[in-house]
Amino acid sequence: MVVFPYRKRLFRWPYGCMGVVFGLIWFFSVSSSSVASTSHQWDPLIHNLASDGFSRVWLKEIFDRPTMKFDPSIMAVKMETLYKTKFGDPTVRKLQGRLATLGYEPGKADGKTGPKTRKAIRWFQAAHGLTVDGRPSEDLLKKALKEKKRAPKIKIPPPKPGPSVYRTIMTEERLREAKTFLAANQKILLRLERYYGVPPEIAVGILTVETRLGTYLGKESAFLTLASMALCDDFACVANAFKGYHLSKRERRWLNRRTEQKAKWAYKECKALLTYAQRNGQDPFKIPGSFYGAIGIAQFMPSQALRHGVDGDGDGVVDLFVLDDALFSMGNYLMKNGWRGSMRSRRKQRRAIYNYNHSRIYVNTVLAVADYLEEGRTVFRWDETAK
Repeated sequence: MVVFPYRKRLFRWPYGCMGVVFGLIWFFSVSSSSVASTSHQWDPLIHNLASDGFSRVWLKEIFDRPTMKFDPSIMAVKMETLYKTKFGDPTVRKLQGRLATLGYEPGKADGKTGPKTRKAIRWFQAAHGLTVDGRPSEDLLKKALKEKKRAPKIKIPPPKPGPSVYRTIMTEERLREAKTFLAANQKILLRLERYYGVPPEIAVGILTVETRLGTYLGKESAFLTLASMALCDDFACVANAFKGYHLSKRERRWLNRRTEQKAKWAYKECKALLTYAQRNGQDPFKIPGSFYGAIGIAQFMPSQALRHGVDGDGDGVVDLFVLDDALFSMGNYLMKNGWRGSMRSRRKQRRAIYNYNHSRIYVNTVLAVADYLEEGRTVFRWDETAK
């Protein structure tokens, strides 16, 4: 056992006490300056929102909270997604190049997963005993880069028949949940159909895809998400996400322009969310939302909530986290975007639902759930790019 020699106190009582006091003063001054520097980050946004009529005192109270931390990663993900849609995915482009070298005929190396690329991927997967789904991935690229053998002449398994859908939705568990929800909410769903013509099965299909029937509403603050995106009005804010992309001048100009456009869009939605919160007497920071700020059981962007929101339960408030209000707002939106009465034309139904969410896979999944609920049938195939 080591015994340390006794050391005299460095300070007698008065001096030791003063040291503690000065230490506490220093700690709190540093802490407060740290909070202040964080809140100063939001000053440009606070100024703009105050100029648009919101109380500066109210805004300061919201933005000065320690939990109100600026997060540029949301805009970075959005811009990377938009970039890949416009210019192609670098990983897919490398995979296309490698598959072409090996003789799998993926078509043009444009970074986009078209029919030829999916066919080439299925061919490669079948030749190497992998799960044949036609989906590109980093792991598949690594395997292709290590491969030396040329493409064998084998029969390529065709994709399963039927429209592509989100495979995480078309499971026994999720379909059973939809069926239970339909039975439990017949009264409000039939009232929705009577007012807007939207069949209960379609409505349940939309809610199933959007929020798992209201059970998943997002974990983050919709306001923080939108405020962070609104503050990212310069590409420099998200440039780190594109470090390995070797951007051309054209691509960089496009990214600069689109980042500014998205920031303006987010600012508009940020204002709409503040208005929505004021009307409902809610704390805007505590309203949960999706990754890009959609809110409620039926997932409306705040501007759409103000434009199409309906008080379905007659309590004088449009609360999109209340089922009646969410369903009637959904019906109102669909009616104003192509749904006409008891419309049974599948082509017209598809068009109206597409206006709700611009994704063919989304539309396919909603209709697949509706078909299951109405007729008990599920004719579909897994989408090769969707989870």
